[in-house]
Amino acid sequence: GSYIENAFPEMKVIYTRKTNDKFLKLAERTQLANDNNADLFISVHCDAFTNPTAYGAGVYVMGMSKLKANMDIAMKENAVIYLEDDYKENYDGFDPNSAESYIIFSLTQNTHLDQSLHIAEEIEGQFATRANRKSRGVKQAPFYVISRANMPSILIECGFLTNPKEEDFLHSEEGQEYLASAIFRAFRTYKESIDGVKTANNLQQQEITSIKKEEKSIMEKKEIIETKEKVIYKVQIGTYLKSMLSNKLFQEIKAEEQILNGTYKYFSGSNNSKIEMDKTKIIIQGKGFKGAFVVAFYKGNKISMKEALNLQKKIKNYE
Repeated sequence: GSYIENAFPEMKVIYTRKTNDKFLKLAERTQLANDNNADLFISVHCDAFTNPTAYGAGVYVMGMSKLKANMDIAMKENAVIYLEDDYKENYDGFDPNSAESYIIFSLTQNTHLDQSLHIAEEIEGQFATRANRKSRGVKQAPFYVISRANMPSILIECGFLTNPKEEDFLHSEEGQEYLASAIFRAFRTYKESIDGVKTANNLQQQEITSIKKEEKSIMEKKEIIETKEKVIYKVQIGTYLKSMLSNKLFQEIKAEEQILNGTYKYFSGSNNSKIEMDKTKIIIQGKGFKGAFVVAFYKGNKISMKEALNLQKKIKNYE
């Protein structure tokens, strides 16, 4: 949190708690993020296992897992609700140790899976390459605390307290700085990607790239003119773990389905004008898809919004 506050003073960091040994109900943690309309939810944990040799860090996103190990970890983390009074009433009868209770997670619509995976992969990479931690990878598991978040959300397992060596690392100031800075660097990359904000080095690289683009041949410019390819804008509704085409709401907005690596992505609308798609986005968000956002395509490939606007301007100048 302090790394983010120092680097981005315009951003507001909300902590679930800043004092030691304060218990917060599982639902309250997510509700705090939802009530504040947060842009990102990061849940930081330390792991434990019966085998004291287990070690390493991993990152989880919301999703049903067929792997018993992932389910076991989720059940263990979700079991914190047993510490709460009237948990059965507060969680609508959800029992962390009951396999049947997890049926509700298979029905959860995760409209932020793309962005959640994005930052999860960034953090996993930072842990492995910069913090020198054993990477346990990016996984999907039904964690209650991130299943109710109305924004991209991840759960981080920093390491195993049941491994004496790793416990010492996690307790040390150096270890905590390594992990915190790794998470921050991943967050910064994620933010730059989402907002289009670049660091000074990236700006310099953009200038070099821009010069090279200006030096492209007349034949390449002619090709752009002759193909008359246009940038296409669409509204991405979200990413789901099952097909939603039978859903009446998806039929109403004439959703377009794309299947990639076992996930289902949905888009609505198609226009050369970003302004028109921004209007469509507002309409779709009003229908309950609050996480909907505008994306751009060129020659059938998805490109960043900055690339799209620059390319659109370039084509217009050539014409």
